[in-house]
Parts: sequence; structure tokens; C-alpha cells
Amino acid sequence: MSHKTTVLISDTHIGGEELIEDFSCEQELISFLDHLDKNYKELELIILGDFFDLWKVEERGKERVNYIIKKWQKLFDKFKEFGKKHEVTLLGGNHDHELVYEKKFQDDLAKYNIKVVSDQFFVREFHHNNKKVTLVGEHGSQIDPNCSFDTWDMATNSSMAYHVNRNFVFKIMQMGIKEDRPEWVKDTDNMEIDTIPFWFLSKYFYNELGPILKGILIPMLILFGLALPYFIFDIATDFYRPNFLVPLINIFDTNIYFKILIFILYFDMVLVVIFFFLALLRKDFQKKLHKYGFHDMSETLYIKHQTYMKRAKKFLQDNKNPLNKDIDIFVNGHTHCTGYYDDVVEEKVYVDTGSWKQLMQRLKTRFRFPSVYYPYYKLTYLICDPSEKGVLVELKEWPKD
Repeated sequence: MSHKTTVLISDTHIGGEELIEDFSCEQELISFLDHLDKNYKELELIILGDFFDLWKVEERGKERVNYIIKKWQKLFDKFKEFGKKHEVTLLGGNHDHELVYEKKFQDDLAKYNIKVVSDQFFVREFHHNNKKVTLVGEHGSQIDPNCSFDTWDMATNSSMAYHVNRNFVFKIMQMGIKEDRPEWVKDTDNMEIDTIPFWFLSKYFYNELGPILKGILIPMLILFGLALPYFIFDIATDFYRPNFLVPLINIFDTNIYFKILIFILYFDMVLVVIFFFLALLRKDFQKKLHKYGFHDMSETLYIKHQTYMKRAKKFLQDNKNPLNKDIDIFVNGHTHCTGYYDDVVEEKVYVDTGSWKQLMQRLKTRFRFPSVYYPYYKLTYLICDPSEKGVLVELKEWPKD
């Protein structure tokens, strides 16, 4: 039975080189550890996987963990200091799955008072009024068919997501000449795989499309507004020419300046028609992508959310779960989507711890322009605090500018 306060975070994704390193919460994590140390006498910090992003530093071999520690030495010195007074428990995720079976990595972290647990699940039991309150958690990648392993202790490269990231996502992030590589490319790793094509279209349009091409879009639409009524006028006067319009028509037909203007109007009209055709083609293409399972970000997150909710209910509603335990609080990470759901009657709680990684919000635009993707942070953590009244379960957010 535990009387300690238990705090959980997940998915910091520390690790990488050059542009593929996108951890930017070092100071926040240090201040978070200071806060916990100051406010709690007995405490265990559990990190629910993907603490590291070992996939991004694979070239460093068996020195990967030490390489990351040295790069973020100030943070790990803080863990070492914090770990002298409080337990720090680390579960493996899919991005740092080798922690599960690589003893050297476990020993490297032990020097900084971080204990690696090789099991898929952790279990903590609290005591309250002769009642046992059971907390169970896992990283959560085993629920995701792209990121799962047939058995938890299998080699990292047996996961499909490993190969997708190594051979597609990270290679995109390293494309081109280092000095000229756009900064936004590193955000590829923050996108869901099936939203990357739409996100790339957005980044190309807003960041890479030349200013001349961008600049002529609005004049093209204005000229189209002039060309369309003239086109109707031109067709109509081929069949009916009232006497009062003949002088005007003769000017259009003979004046060189008007001829040039009319040519520009017609040429613009053709371009705009092609543009509208391409827009229809894009819409049809998106329908086909949707049909074959490629969704926009909101749908992707909703589908993932529903999958994890079903999984949590299975654990909480009966003891036929893999642990054969009556579970009161079930926690996972991996999705990067924060969620807190409780059943007041049954006194059951499900929590998705979110992440300490940059997230992307999709903002729709007017006039069928590509969506804008807005970066933001939501650094969330879960506190399970046993007291005389019960176990207080709170999902909180740590501030970041």
C-alpha cells in the first residue's frame, strides 16, 4: 500500500540532432521538479514512456542515453538531485522502447536516480477507510496498431511506426541543404502521419510559394469579376447588336488597347476556371483519402480518443483485464491528447496524461485556402494524492509561454 503522492507525466520526447531536436521544455520541467520537491514530502514521479526519442539519435548506438543526458545536463542534474529525496520511475514507450530491454540504458539512467521499469504496466495501491484504491497505467502504444509490438519485450524495430519515422518522417526533416532548410520542417514530427500531406500543402502555400504567385491571386479574382460580365456581353452581341451599342463594339474590336485588355481578361478567366477545376479535383482527392482512412486532424484525434476510451472502460469495468485486478484509476499517455473522464457513481477515473511536446491546432480558413496549423503547448500532469477523505485525482497544467 502506498501513502505517497503519485505524480504522472508522459511524452516529453527528449532527443535529436539539428532540426530534428524539438524538445523545448527544459526550463519548465526543471521548475516543475522544484515545485514538486517544495510542496510534497513523500512523492513518486512516474514518467509514462516516450521520455526520450531514441529513434532520432540512433546513430549514437549504445551511447544514445548518455548523449541525450549530456546535451540536457542541467535537466538531468536536477533529476539526480530530485531523485535523492523522491522516487522517479520511468516506463518505456514506443520511441524509447529499448529502455525495456537494454540494461546499459537502464544503468545510465540509474546514475541520475531514474529507475526504469521493464513491464508494460505499473500498479500502485492506496489505502482508504479499509478500502483499496488501485491505480494502473501504461504508455499506451500497444493500443495503436501502428506502434504496437506482438509482445512488450520485442525489439524496437518490430514496430511499423519505427520504420515510418526512420525512413519517412526523419528523412523529410533532414532534406535539403542544412543552411537553407526551412525551420518549419522540424514540425513534421508533431503531425499525425495521415495529416502530413495537408500540412505540407499548407506550409508550401504560406511559407514557400513565391510572392509574385501569391500577389497575383487577388488581382486574378478581380479581373475574373470583370471578365465574366464582358464574356456574357461578347456572346450576347454576336447574336443581337442594337444600333446604340455598335459604336462601343467597334471600339472594342478595333482599338489596340481594348484588344490587349480583353485578351488579359480572357486569359485570366481561363486561369481562374482552371483554378476552380483544380479546387474541385482537390476536394474529390480529399474524399478519396477519407474513404481510404486518411482523415483531417480533428477526425484522427476523435477516432484515437474513442479507441483509448474503449480500452480504459475494459480495464475499469471488470477484472478480466490483463492484470486480473479490480482497477479504480486507469492512466495512459502516447496520444498527446489530454483527457480526464470519471464515473462519479462507480468512483472510476480514466486519464490521458497528454504530453510535454509541441502540439498543432488546425485552423480553417475562408475561400478554400489551405488550413493554417498553429503550434501550442499544453504541459499536463496528473496528481493522485491519498488523504483521509480518499484519493484526490487531479489533472493539472504547468504554465509555458
